[in-house]
Amino acid sequence: MTETTLITAKHQVTLPKRVRQALGAGVGDRLAFVKGRDGSWHVLAIPKDPVKALRMAGKGLGPADLAKLHEEYERAGQDPHRE
Repeated sequence: MTETTLITAKHQVTLPKRVRQALGAGVGDRLAFVKGRDGSWHVLAIPKDPVKALRMAGKGLGPADLAKLHEEYERAGQDPHRE
């Protein structure tokens, strides 16, 4: 199954409903874009629970990805759109 979307002038995209549902993602959630070894990109919803996020990170993300996730969580406390 394929879903498509457009990139707006502000470089934003709207996730199709089936993609959002499959990811379990909603408003205010963060998404990780992970480049595969074959050059393809994968989209992962980052759980709001830091423990779950770290477990997810351990299933395929490298140390640099883990550091970036940590930085995002540190900044999340400053993000007014974040719960």
